[in-house]
Amino acid sequence: MTSKRKKTPLLAICGRPDVGKSTLFNRLIGKQRAIVHGEEGITRDRTYGTVTHGGRLFRLVDTGGMVDNPVDPITRKIQEQIQAALEEADAILFVVDGQAEITRIDEELRDHLLRLGKPVILAANKLDNPNLELHASEFYSLGIGDPIPISSSHGTGMDDLLEAVLAELPQAAEAPDDEDAPPEESTVTKVAVLGKPNVGKSSFVNAILNEERAIVTEVPGTTRDALDIEFHWKGRDYLLIDTAGLRKKAGIQEDVERFSVSRSLRAVRRADVCIVMMDATQEITEQDKRILGYIHEQGAAHIIVWSKWDLVEDREERFKELREQLETRAPYLKGVPWLTVSNVSRKRLFTTFEYIDRVAAAANTRIPTPELNRAIQDIKLTGLPSRYKGEQAKIRYATQTSVKPTTIVLFVNRKRLFHFSYMRFIENQLRSRFDFEGVPIKLELREEQRK
Repeated sequence: MTSKRKKTPLLAICGRPDVGKSTLFNRLIGKQRAIVHGEEGITRDRTYGTVTHGGRLFRLVDTGGMVDNPVDPITRKIQEQIQAALEEADAILFVVDGQAEITRIDEELRDHLLRLGKPVILAANKLDNPNLELHASEFYSLGIGDPIPISSSHGTGMDDLLEAVLAELPQAAEAPDDEDAPPEESTVTKVAVLGKPNVGKSSFVNAILNEERAIVTEVPGTTRDALDIEFHWKGRDYLLIDTAGLRKKAGIQEDVERFSVSRSLRAVRRADVCIVMMDATQEITEQDKRILGYIHEQGAAHIIVWSKWDLVEDREERFKELREQLETRAPYLKGVPWLTVSNVSRKRLFTTFEYIDRVAAAANTRIPTPELNRAIQDIKLTGLPSRYKGEQAKIRYATQTSVKPTTIVLFVNRKRLFHFSYMRFIENQLRSRFDFEGVPIKLELREEQRK
C-alpha cells in the first residue's frame, strides 16, 4: 500500500510597492521571469516559479505591492490578486525595505498577515553590507520574529532566508516523487497566447481556468508580463503563457512596455504552439498581420482564434468574411487552422485544445528522406519549374534537417533559378502531401555541383 504524496508547498512573497519583491523572486527561482523596473506598481498579476534548496522543492508566487487605499480599477484588481495568493499559500514571505523606516502600510500588512494564521517569515531587503545589516534590528518591533537581512539584488543572505523558509513550510516529497511538482519539460505543451491589446487574451485564459488568474480591465495594456500558468486537460499537461498586447512600435512609449513586448516576443520562441487572438468584430489589421508574420518567420506552429464571437450578429455571414480576409490579406497563412470562440459564453473554448494538440503533433512531424524524395519527384512532374535565360531549375535531392522550425533542405543546380512563386508551389505541394497543419515550412536551397 503506497502512502499518499504531499502537495508541493507554496510560499507567497508580499510587501508594499518597491521593496524588491520581484528582484527577490527572480533571485530565488534563478530566472529573470518577473519584470523589474524602478517604477512602482509594475507587478500586477501573480507570477509563479519553483525553488529547489537542500534537496527540497517548493513553489513561489510573486505579487504586486500592497496599498491601503486602491482608487483605480487596476490597483483594486492587484489587491485581489495579492489576497488570492495569500489565501492559497502555506507560508508567507513578508518583505520590507531595510533602508527605510517602518511605514503604516507595513504595520497594516503585518496585522493582516497575522490574522491569516499562517507562518510569516520577515525579510529586510536592500541590506547589502555588514553596516547596513544593523538596520534589520529595527524591524523586531513588528513582532513577527527575527528579521532576516538580505539583498535580493546582490544575492546576500539567501541561504539564511531559504533555511528559515524551509523551517516553516510543510514537508513534501522530493521533487521527482511529488505529484504536484512541475511535469517534465518534454511532456508539457507550451502555448503562448498573443495578439493586440484588448482582444481578449487574458479573458480567454481566465475563462479556461474558470477563475480570474490574470487581471482584466477595459484599459489597454493591463497585462505587462508574460504569465506562465500550468493547466491540465483530458490527461495532458499544458503551460499557458498569457502575454502583453503587442502594439505598433510607434505606440510604445514607456520602458516597461518595451520589456513587456520583449517578453511577448520571447514567448513565441518558447512556445510549442502560438494562439494568435483577433477580434471577430473588427477587420484584420496591419498589426495583426505583423504579429502573424513574425510568428511565421520564427517558424512557430500556430492557430488563429477569433474572440468576442458572442458580439457578432450575423454569424454565418461574418464567418465567410473572416475566411475571405485571411485568404486575400494573408495568403501565406494557408494551412493555418482557425476557429471562433466566446470568452463570455465559453463557446468552443476547449475545442481550442483539440486544435493545439493537432498542430503540436504536426510541428514534430519528421518525413523520412526516401519518402520526401519520392514526393519531390512527384512535384517535379506536377508543376512547371521556373527558368532563367533558358536554364531550368532542378532539384537533385531533399532532406528534412529539423523540426521547430520545420526545415527542409533542397539540393539544387542553381539557387537563382528558383523563383518565389515556384518555391510557394513546392511548399503547397508538400503541405498537401504531409501533415503540416499550422506549421510554417522553411525551404532552404543549397547548390550541388555535379561532375
